Amino acid sequence: MLPFIQKKQHDNRLVVDGALSQTGNARLKVEQDIAFLKDRITTMRTHPNPNTMLIEHYQSMLKSRESVLKWLLDGCDDETSSFSN
Repeated sequence: MLPFIQKKQHDNRLVVDGALSQTGNARLKVEQDIAFLKDRITTMRTHPNPNTMLIEHYQSMLKSRESVLKWLLDGCDDETSSFSN
């Protein structure tokens, strides 16, 4: 960002000081990713000549994001919510 622009930046970091941010940014970001991936998969499947390899890749990403969301909603414990430095 250019130094003369004084626009307030939102703290969108998922990790703060080695731990998950408590502001809910992680859950929101994962939910947005899931919505995007579901939309892309649906759109790609309706294409006359769908790219099956890319669809499979997006499905793999979707499965991963859904697992992360489940982990976040179940409540992460102290052992898994911090990263070792």
